[in-house]
Amino acid sequence: MKWLLMTLTGILMLYSPTAESCSFRIKGGDLIRCGMTKIEVMDKIGNPDMRDRQSIGVNTGFGRGSKSAEAWSYIVRGDIGGTYYLTVLFSGSKVVEIESRQARR
Repeated sequence: MKWLLMTLTGILMLYSPTAESCSFRIKGGDLIRCGMTKIEVMDKIGNPDMRDRQSIGVNTGFGRGSKSAEAWSYIVRGDIGGTYYLTVLFSGSKVVEIESRQARR
């Protein structure tokens, strides 16, 4: 799954593996965290600047299956200050990973 985020983030900017976690505090103190639904994320930070959906082939030994993931990318103001590139990865309708990188660094 990490390669999926790296590919998406690389499209938006040069990728630098910095902070990976399961939460991000936006300006105003609201928290985006793993387990949130798509509706909850949109309520806090709005529509994404970019969406990407990819299917990942999985060999289960009994034929091929696939997993689907959706990544939403944002440019947001962080609570600490400054602008951040934020990628939120969903599996189904729940957040499973959040990646952020401060802009202009």
